[in-house]
Amino acid sequence: MARKPPPSPGVLTLQGDLDVFSIQAQWERLQAHLASCEGPVALDISSIGDLDLSGLQLLLVLDHHLAARGNSLVLIGVKPEWADRFRPMGLAPAVEGRP
Repeated sequence: MARKPPPSPGVLTLQGDLDVFSIQAQWERLQAHLASCEGPVALDISSIGDLDLSGLQLLLVLDHHLAARGNSLVLIGVKPEWADRFRPMGLAPAVEGRP
């Protein structure tokens, strides 16, 4: 099994789930990260287990929040089955790594 390279310093790795039960804790973690970072935000979501509509909404809000600040969101480790969910919601640039 191939080992995953360590995350680069500018990448926040989310773990656990992005669902209705964990969304508040994930949002708080993201807010703490945003307070200390400038420029584009890269999120590694390859370790996320469950992703429901609440998680997608969190990513959309984060994308809009960053755009309002003149920054962008880049999602790393998007599972193929999730990419189809992200594109219709306007997250295609984040999924495809384009700021």
